Amino acid sequence: MRLLLISWEYPPNVVGGIGRHVPELVGAFTVLAERLAEPFHLDVLTPHTANAPFVQQLSSVAAVHRVETPSVYPPDLFNSVVDNNRYLVQKARELHDANPYSLIHVHDWLTASAGIELKHDWKIPLVATIHATERGRHQSHLPSETSRNINQLEWQLCFEAWRIIVCSSYMAGELGRFFNVPLDKVSLIPNGVSVAPFQSCSEQRIEELRTRYAPNGEKLLYYVGRITPEKGVQVLLRALPAIRDSYPDVRLLVAGRNSEQLLPLVNELGVEDAVELLGFIDSETRDCLYCSVDAAIFPSLYEPFGIVALEAMAAGCNVIASDIGGLSEVVDHRRTGLTFRANDPRSIAGAVHQLFSDPVQARAMRARALQEVTRSYNWVTIAASTLKAFKNVVAQRQNVNW
Repeated sequence: MRLLLISWEYPPNVVGGIGRHVPELVGAFTVLAERLAEPFHLDVLTPHTANAPFVQQLSSVAAVHRVETPSVYPPDLFNSVVDNNRYLVQKARELHDANPYSLIHVHDWLTASAGIELKHDWKIPLVATIHATERGRHQSHLPSETSRNINQLEWQLCFEAWRIIVCSSYMAGELGRFFNVPLDKVSLIPNGVSVAPFQSCSEQRIEELRTRYAPNGEKLLYYVGRITPEKGVQVLLRALPAIRDSYPDVRLLVAGRNSEQLLPLVNELGVEDAVELLGFIDSETRDCLYCSVDAAIFPSLYEPFGIVALEAMAAGCNVIASDIGGLSEVVDHRRTGLTFRANDPRSIAGAVHQLFSDPVQARAMRARALQEVTRSYNWVTIAASTLKAFKNVVAQRQNVNW
């Protein structure tokens, strides 16, 4: 079986969850392939970025092929992305002519047009992993022509795909509501996380971060993620005055590209002495901060899964998250973390108070969360489930005349 995985993101190009999901999945596929009596082959196709090699052999069974594409023009995002897909299609055809593929796997709308075109050219199945939807990101609205175009392409991808993979029950329901996707077309396979990166954070490094951000023993809250309205950082900031009424020494670290855009709200709320806008941070700092703070907090208004919550759990960090979407499935309230009502600053403050006022419960939740991550969210298990879905699709395809 030869698989073609087309992804808009692949390291060093990492913008959101896809850029972390895909390489972890590919790495786990490689581990699986080495264990199987009949190994498969996997090619990853992605736009070229920075100084990354155009061809990167990951193992004897997996390779990354990066394709030179024009720069994306943000004011015309949709058409720019679709135009770039033409370059991915051209490279895919070269690879297929040399060694034909059995199945195509794409992630979200960003590479949908390439996957759909190649499916019809080659008469092989298309599998799509849907991480999020445009309508969901905008709380069921489509505020612009770009949003409407993305929504239409998402619908087309769901229609064209032989199988759809989602990471949460919430996303399965969303596809049903928005695109009338039947549940029997959907496979639920969660995201995963690796514990190893967090185990590499030394006590010295953790102490260094504590000294930098909490020199007088302050309590540290930590948000990491994209700085967009759907992630709810603005709601977290509005909760900070109430949190400080009970815990005056609390400090909030906000990590994410362009976090400085939050400065006007920080000043408006008068909490500039309690907020550190870190901007973009490297992965080592991100991971070691999880090990250094008192709690990671994720106030999303829309979250199909919530990989950041898994990362915090894998680091042995207390997790506080909104009870919405996939976060409510990952964080089990009062067992592996605490949840609060989405878009409710007072509820956030209450959850922080509950965590800080009961250190015994906090310690127990951290331990259970780490056990849950290790058992249910390891990448090899997830890759095995994904590979099983692929094999079922290929077998079904052999019994269908196109």
